[in-house]
Amino acid sequence: MNAKLSCMNVKLSAWVLSVGLCVSAGTVKAQPLRFLTEHNPPGEYLDEQGEVSGVTTSLVRILQQRLDDPGTIELMPWGRALSIARSEDNIVLFETVRTAEREPWFKWVGPLKHYQMALYGLKHRVGEAPSLAALPTNYTVCNYRNSATIDDIKALGFTEGKNLILTSKSGDCLDMLLLGRADLMAVSELSVPGFSAYAEEAGSQLVRVKYLSERKRYLAFSRNVSDERIARWQAALEQSYSDGTMRQLYQPVYSEQIIRRLEDFAAQPKY
Repeated sequence: MNAKLSCMNVKLSAWVLSVGLCVSAGTVKAQPLRFLTEHNPPGEYLDEQGEVSGVTTSLVRILQQRLDDPGTIELMPWGRALSIARSEDNIVLFETVRTAEREPWFKWVGPLKHYQMALYGLKHRVGEAPSLAALPTNYTVCNYRNSATIDDIKALGFTEGKNLILTSKSGDCLDMLLLGRADLMAVSELSVPGFSAYAEEAGSQLVRVKYLSERKRYLAFSRNVSDERIARWQAALEQSYSDGTMRQLYQPVYSEQIIRRLEDFAAQPKY
């Protein structure tokens, strides 16, 4: 074989090897995702069999199937889940409130929910229209630790260790109210119907005291997850809003207003 032909063969072999490597790289399956959430019914909770259930959990599982992107879903205290999500790769934390502080921590897919937050209390203790200026003086408020609403509450004059109690999960605060250990709690628009029914069963009436803020919850992905993967999840989520999948899951437990906000978001032109 002459030198010229040998050189051509070497170049051809290198080209074939290069193409092969590119094809192999393109077919390597992405690392599986680990989904973390907290106890937050009706969106997420453990059922009688100890499995993570709830309407938002069901939506996430449908998206996993549609995208062929499976991953375990684990339920744990919010503080622990948030710590893992910030320190490890290939994590998805939901439902995560998107704030300016948290913005650089994750890549975001959503919103999963769009709602209002407000302070609520029991009517027999706070009345129908308590003085807003006197709230920090006369009452104790409960909220869960690492909540995005803590700053809104502190801005009203409440201080941890004095008149602000922080618990490991949001549902604990309603029990604190019913036991008389707290007077006020931050409640999302999503949870009002369920919390009100629970309070009525205990012989009390939950009343709105003060609007706090408007919030949106998202799937928060680790920063190492590729933009292409994020885009596919975003598109699949919006498709579930357009084709009625989300409505079918959410309608038994959330208001029409909550559902329509998400459908209207999906219908907006994206540029």
